[in-house]
Amino acid sequence: MMKLAMITLLTSTPLVSARLMATSAHTDKSCLAEDLQHRVALQNKLAGVCVDMCKEIGAYPKCTCPDFVQPDSTPGVMTWPELLDHMDNLSEWGHGELKAWSQQASFVQGSQSEMACLADDLKNRMQLQNKLAGVCVDMCKEVGAFPKCTCPDFVAPDSTPGVMTWPELLEHMDNLSEWGHGELKAWSSQASFVQGTQSLKACATADLKHRMQVQNKLAGVCVDMCKEVGAFPKCTCPDFVAPDSTPGVMTWPELLEHMDNLSEWGHSQLKSWAR
Repeated sequence: MMKLAMITLLTSTPLVSARLMATSAHTDKSCLAEDLQHRVALQNKLAGVCVDMCKEIGAYPKCTCPDFVQPDSTPGVMTWPELLDHMDNLSEWGHGELKAWSQQASFVQGSQSEMACLADDLKNRMQLQNKLAGVCVDMCKEVGAFPKCTCPDFVAPDSTPGVMTWPELLEHMDNLSEWGHGELKAWSSQASFVQGTQSLKACATADLKHRMQVQNKLAGVCVDMCKEVGAFPKCTCPDFVAPDSTPGVMTWPELLEHMDNLSEWGHSQLKSWAR
């Protein structure tokens, strides 16, 4: 009986030891996880206290606390470094989006799907470019360089609003000339489908009417420009008639011209009466 008890004790000892070791390992893991949780809570608490102490001693925002992020020194205003950093982030984001779109597009087959993806990509690119162009103009105004901005596709505003200068007038006349040639070509192409002398005469009459309107318009602008530059009444505009230099008074040249006109009128009246 004693021998049987000894054998049972010897065989059960390893099993009990293994159970104790497993229980100890599980307990150690639980203790480590709980210890890590308390450490994280303590570090977060100390980090908040560190920032508060930094503010109390007047060193804020130049704090040396772990994982401290300084606040924005120019809130609500985008500086050049911030803009460049933002553009770099946009570039990285754009490359990431392109890679994602490429991976998605790899599952799509057919030329129609590819064209749709290209159109969508072009639309997004245009929106991004327009957004950056607007930011560029705003930054140009903030740094005091407006209107001498170097933004892409930037059009400087009119330096003389409401006033037409000589270069603008010449450019306007060139544009009118090009427009007139284009209209003539269009009318010629339309007239090629019209046959008969009557239609050609009507086209020529309409063309002459438009030419007269353009010339009258340009003549009026020319006289206005002549007055603005102080050269009136010595204008060199086509068909320009200088105003009377002595209004209400008939000079000798005017009297002689008037008598010649009366003589011509009298001869014409006599011829009509003779008939």
